Amino acid sequence: MRILLLGPAELRTAEGEPVHVGGGRRRAVLTALALEANRVVPVERLLDLAWDHDPPSTARAALQGHVARLRTLLPDGLRLDTRAPGYVLHADPDLIDAHRLARLLDEARAHAPDAAGDATAVPLLREALALWRGPALADCGSEAVRGLAAGRLETLRVEALEELAERSLRAGRGRSVTAELTAALTGHPLRESLIRLAVLCLHQEGRSAEAVAVYGEARRRLAEEAGIDPGPALREALAQVRSLPSEVCAPTVVRLPREPGRFVGREAELARLSEHFGGDGGPRSPVLVTGPAGVGKTALVLRWAHRHTAAFPDGRVAVNLRGFDETEPLRPEEALAELLRALGADEGAIPATEEEAGAAYRRLLAGRRVLILLENARDAEQVRPLLPGEPGCAVVVTSRHRLTELVVGEGASALPLASLDADDGFGVLAGVAGLPRLEAEREAAQRVVELCEGLPLALRIAGSRLATRPHWRVATLAGELADERSRLAALATQGALSVAAALELTVRTLPAPAAELFRLLGVHPGQQVDTTAAAALAGTGPRAAAGALELLHLAHLVVEVVPGRFERHDLVRLYARQAAEELPPATRDAALARLFDHYLAATAAGLVLARPDARHHRPDEQPSGGTPEFAASADALAWFRAEEPAVRGLIALACQWGRHEHACRMVENAGYLYLDAGLFRAWEEAARHALTAAEAAGTAGAWPHLYSNHSMSLGWLGRRREALEQSARAVAVADPESRPVLRHRYLSMRTSFMSDHGGPGDVLDGFAETVAEARAAGDDRSLSQALNNLADALRLAGRAADALAPIEESLALLAGREADPYLVISTKTHAQVLRELGRPDEAVAQIHRALELGRAQGNHAHAEFDFADVMGQVLYDHGRTAEARRHWERALELATEQGRMTKQVERVRAQLAQCGPS
Repeated sequence: MRILLLGPAELRTAEGEPVHVGGGRRRAVLTALALEANRVVPVERLLDLAWDHDPPSTARAALQGHVARLRTLLPDGLRLDTRAPGYVLHADPDLIDAHRLARLLDEARAHAPDAAGDATAVPLLREALALWRGPALADCGSEAVRGLAAGRLETLRVEALEELAERSLRAGRGRSVTAELTAALTGHPLRESLIRLAVLCLHQEGRSAEAVAVYGEARRRLAEEAGIDPGPALREALAQVRSLPSEVCAPTVVRLPREPGRFVGREAELARLSEHFGGDGGPRSPVLVTGPAGVGKTALVLRWAHRHTAAFPDGRVAVNLRGFDETEPLRPEEALAELLRALGADEGAIPATEEEAGAAYRRLLAGRRVLILLENARDAEQVRPLLPGEPGCAVVVTSRHRLTELVVGEGASALPLASLDADDGFGVLAGVAGLPRLEAEREAAQRVVELCEGLPLALRIAGSRLATRPHWRVATLAGELADERSRLAALATQGALSVAAALELTVRTLPAPAAELFRLLGVHPGQQVDTTAAAALAGTGPRAAAGALELLHLAHLVVEVVPGRFERHDLVRLYARQAAEELPPATRDAALARLFDHYLAATAAGLVLARPDARHHRPDEQPSGGTPEFAASADALAWFRAEEPAVRGLIALACQWGRHEHACRMVENAGYLYLDAGLFRAWEEAARHALTAAEAAGTAGAWPHLYSNHSMSLGWLGRRREALEQSARAVAVADPESRPVLRHRYLSMRTSFMSDHGGPGDVLDGFAETVAEARAAGDDRSLSQALNNLADALRLAGRAADALAPIEESLALLAGREADPYLVISTKTHAQVLRELGRPDEAVAQIHRALELGRAQGNHAHAEFDFADVMGQVLYDHGRTAEARRHWERALELATEQGRMTKQVERVRAQLAQCGPS
């Protein structure tokens, strides 16, 4: 009787008849004992194997029953005994096919690898292989038993087949095993010893083309699935097939850094690389991956390279050109030497000159498909000699500089990398710090991602700080990063890795004028800067400043948002501020003074267009870099919206600098620009800074516009009591004899704020008085505004019919002044009066005209809010509630954006509530 395991587990008589053993559990017990024949198998191990690692409480009793039944089935040659701590199956090994296989293989291997030994060994190996009837241990009743031994038995089968093939090849009978070898490759496609023998046996049979195809498929799968190249023995087999020296068939040594761990996102960029190289890495022009320090250029390329190893079967090589290291960058001849070494050239054969090394490099790559990764290139001159010009090779270059010369001169395809979006940035942070921890404080974690600006380097450093401080809350790190004074310090490791260090190495590569401008930009308080402001900072002309800004743009230290206007990311801005602190104080102060003069001149130019008759201040000397050119007030407002943070920052700096008069002049220049732009919160902050400084210096009386600016900004923010107090101070400091027009305007402003604290009659009397004073002063613009205010007060008092005459007179005074913001205001008031008089079509026409005028002037904030408000009223009057609701909802959106908290906003909110739910 024999126990068969090399196929379905069975018990058979000497005549080959199957013996019924019983159910799967009993077959599992027999199989486990047979695999360990003549060795004690502990009861606990049998229970674990037979019941697939999950024996029930009744298993021990059941095992005893199975053993008892097996004893009745086994003949004398197979004896099952109890022996502590379990059971042992005594058996002649040849009665169990798995043990017979091992004996036959050992016996065959013992024979010498010569003709005599082969003649004896081959029959033994054939006998061993004939024992197989299918997959080992099939139907043995236990996956645990199969998992324990099936793989080992299969390995013995393949080893027996390989031994047979080796001996058959020596005897010239390779064809006798080709079918078995190629069949075995299906289950073992990466086993190089088996592949080698299949290649050689096919070749010996005369099927060389198939042998080469087997090698090619194996090379592809080894690269794709294991990330390796064929070993020396397999390459030697291919060389024999081709009758070539084996070194010709040798692939390039793979010299790629390992694939980055915790890689997140960049699917679009990975797809672009695959598309550029034809999906399968086919020949294309070089790809130039650019981006700022720490954005993940090399990580992206390595991710792609490790995913596409099969596309480059002859090698993948990376060389760091050290373009942004503290040491000098690699010279082209040094880089060529590294590439030649990586490609297998002998050290003594590497030429010393760039020209000769380049020729050797190109000869070595001829006819091959190799991926060349050139990391951290400084400039195009460093890269050009390293381009192989071989159609089968692919080149990817990474650089912090844009290297446009490669795009133009070499046809490189540019792949710029930006920071990660919020979701991918969260993924990078979670990969380092742990997702559960971030999910527990998701809002704080999102704030960390925002403060790191989606920069992978910053995110990894931030994540490492959390990972090494398990007692920290995420909110603690977010708070540290929120402080601009400590943010860069927080984004540094104890070693040399930091955002600041990466930026420093980039700045070091810049020409002196660009590096100097970068440091001076640390004085600039805004995020955006145009050519004229840069020229003021550097004390140069606009052309020189434009050239320096272009170099900063090429180095990814600024981003051109529109032609001539550049923006800095916060981390770059903070590093520039840190670098500026190292400049001599006199240099910083001079740059700041030039910058203030520039913005004073620019705001004056904008104010002249917005309010031609308004008081404005200019610097003593015209800035060397010039000022922005505004063709119309809309241009001035567009410029101011972009530059307002810088203007407000300079006002605060002037106050800290002890030069409050600079701040006062800037606020007086910028007041109407703030108003027309709808930047009410920022306006209040700027005016408050300057006014506080002037009052502390005892000179506030010399700056009446400061009080009016602060008053108006407070009014628009809904802080009307404070606005009334400040308007009273404005009136008090305005001399009625030397400044009658100014005093009139302040009185009109104060009267407007009195509507919250006095009766309608007081307000109407006050506006009537301002009309009379404006007529007496002979100032048509002031009179037009006074008439508008009176008309609006009459309308609000329910006297729309009385309001018509003053508003029409106001419009008549402004006829032909399409650029005057007062015309927008009066046209809007006219529309409201007409609507209350029951003339809706005329009202709609007038509010449309007000909107067009406001947009033409660049005054979108007020014009669009008023349009939405009046259109909502007209539609509501006609029962078109849903359309009215949409307009009023838009009006409230605009009010929220602007910080507007006027009575008009309160009325819109109340009217919207009357519309009911949407």
